[in-house]
Amino acid sequence: MNKIFSPEQLILPLHARIKPPILIILGSPRLVAQIAGSLNSPVSVFQLDLFQSEQIKNSLNALGRTEDKIICQSDLWDLSPQYQTILFPIAAHGERELKIDMLEQAFHLLPKDGLLVSISEYESDELLPKWHKNLFGKFSSLPDHRNGSVYWSYKQKEKPRRRHELTFHARSKSGQSYSFCSRPGVFSYGELDNGTRALLDIVQLKPGDRLLDLGCGLGAAGILASEQIGKDAEIGFADSNLRALALTELNAKQFGLSNYQLYPTHDLKIIPRQRFDVILANPPYYANSSIAQKFMLTAIDLLSPKGAFYLVTKQINTLAPMIGELFSYCDIFQSRGYHIIRGSCQELLPEHYSSDPKFHPISL
Repeated sequence: MNKIFSPEQLILPLHARIKPPILIILGSPRLVAQIAGSLNSPVSVFQLDLFQSEQIKNSLNALGRTEDKIICQSDLWDLSPQYQTILFPIAAHGERELKIDMLEQAFHLLPKDGLLVSISEYESDELLPKWHKNLFGKFSSLPDHRNGSVYWSYKQKEKPRRRHELTFHARSKSGQSYSFCSRPGVFSYGELDNGTRALLDIVQLKPGDRLLDLGCGLGAAGILASEQIGKDAEIGFADSNLRALALTELNAKQFGLSNYQLYPTHDLKIIPRQRFDVILANPPYYANSSIAQKFMLTAIDLLSPKGAFYLVTKQINTLAPMIGELFSYCDIFQSRGYHIIRGSCQELLPEHYSSDPKFHPISL
């Protein structure tokens, strides 16, 4: 029988220690709702992502917890230092570097004698004891061999902050190398992914084209592509992850872009319609391609009449029929083990095709 991760059961022995104000950091809507529903006090919930925040809000409202507060920001330690207890529900397969980053930021947010409780899906977590001890000097635990474990510490003294980030270098089509700042919790941490490289192999741009990087992450695709349109050309970056947009702004400024706009959105409604000549998208390959499909459905309304939409994917058999129904003209390319689908409402001119025969359309 499969184990069920029930964080509200794991923290029951700690209820006498949990003092308000209470903050829950990250966690899925289900886990956050379970924890909040087991507490007698209102809670605040910290998230990096606007979509996740909306889902958690709906879950809490369904429980009648209308006094709970959702906070969506790029960094935890930028919150007001008012929380006596921070609860961190950690799923087994989350990003390791993000877990460490959140543990450290939680430490710096807590006041003296503030309590951090980490709730792990692992029966014996190897990461949490080590990092609780590194940060707080000591920790206590309540192992539960049925469905997880709990570790907690009280803050006694301050420590210097350190920022978890990696800088990597990537080349544009011209061969120029540029540096990008990346942080945990944002796609492409520490290196430019091959999907973005494949997308940049194929995209054709003209000076002055208005460009949108849809689901931009740290902004690498749009920033590198903007070399072809000019640093003063209009470029938009859209993402639901606020840490991603903070990094995009940092990288765009370093690159020297002067006419860019950030769109913090999970439903894409704030992006101007029929405005962009080229849209780039490198969606995640999970959720049954639902994000890729949402990008395609929205892109057709965001493009100018002669615009082109480029999407890189490994789910070609699922997505190609859909884009073929949405757009009047559709091309499919291959690069670096990926497929790049290009859709447009008007037939594109020869200038929109690469002179390199490696990057000509293929037939499936």
